[in-house]
Amino acid sequence: MDASKLIGDRYKQIDGPARGAMGDVWTVEDTRLGRTVALKFLARRRLTQQGALTAFVESTVRMFKREGLAMARINHPHVAHIYDTGEHDGEFFIVMEYVEGRPLAEHLKTGATLTLEPTVRWTRQICEGLEAAHKAKVLHRDIKPDNIMITQHRDVKIVDFGLAFLADVTQSHTSAGTPLYKAPERWNGEHGSRRSDLYSVGCVLYEMLTGRPPFGRPGDDVMTVGRMHQDDTPAPPSAHRPGVPPELDSIVMALLAKDPARRPKSAQAVADAVRAVQHVLDAMNLGDTTGQADLSKILDSDGALSESIRALDRHIFDLDRRYGPSDQAVIDARGKHAELTGQSGDARGAAALYNRLGHDCQDFFGPYDVRALNAFEGVARWISRASNE
Repeated sequence: MDASKLIGDRYKQIDGPARGAMGDVWTVEDTRLGRTVALKFLARRRLTQQGALTAFVESTVRMFKREGLAMARINHPHVAHIYDTGEHDGEFFIVMEYVEGRPLAEHLKTGATLTLEPTVRWTRQICEGLEAAHKAKVLHRDIKPDNIMITQHRDVKIVDFGLAFLADVTQSHTSAGTPLYKAPERWNGEHGSRRSDLYSVGCVLYEMLTGRPPFGRPGDDVMTVGRMHQDDTPAPPSAHRPGVPPELDSIVMALLAKDPARRPKSAQAVADAVRAVQHVLDAMNLGDTTGQADLSKILDSDGALSESIRALDRHIFDLDRRYGPSDQAVIDARGKHAELTGQSGDARGAAALYNRLGHDCQDFFGPYDVRALNAFEGVARWISRASNE
């Protein structure tokens, strides 16, 4: 594409493209409204060059356009908005909200499982976004950590509905979608339903809780993974991570039911169930709060515990952006975050946060710095509490 030309007489290239199987993604400026947006090209020409029949490609384009129109009707804070569609140099494109943040997949690559508070909150937000899409009669068909963005404000934005739909109609059923998160019925060639999306949510939630998908690993044989989805029953998350509330175990196992009819009836039903788990976490005994009195300077001490953890998480992000990760204010706030996580009942999550903090302090200040030693003391203390639960 000629980067010197405005796309659709309106959009000016800023960065890109990032190439994908079904299209390319550009960061562009909307010159009319003066805002940054994401522009995604459908790889119609590429599909034709790869041997797809012209009639099939054009039919796919029409379906993709209909999907874009349906998505444009969705106005929900946890779904990336579609603003515009058009055609440029013979290629169809959609214009979407530009989401500043990182995919959930990157949060899962830290080497430790997520703590319970963001796991529960992000799962609820995923389901709330999916409910809005399902009400608009739009299925995602490729819910996975790469398609769940975590914004700078630590909230969920679901992305790539349109490209997921395209992938489903242009690839064979053995490869459409992402194998690690794909519902059993779709391995049999079925089109899928709202409950197929919910199965994928169950796979993502399982990975957030345990650090691994319920079946397979990246790079495993695709058909072997498919047979596991169809035939095997995973151990509940608590078998891999003691301390997972039984309510979360139940939600995960219901979402991963082989028979779609046995899964929850809607994304909203799952969101409601997860919200109840948040209330359970909030109601847990806060335990020893020695040394935490100054939290009131940052947090609303009368608010729910999950909201307090979320507020501190945002505060850490802001401090890190302003002063850098080695600033003492960031180190102190991260220690408070770990402590509050443990007080919420997530002892193993607290140990993981302290462990990351300890290693970071060693990198920043040296292996015997008191801040690193204090963090590792926190690891030992919360592991001991987790062992006694």
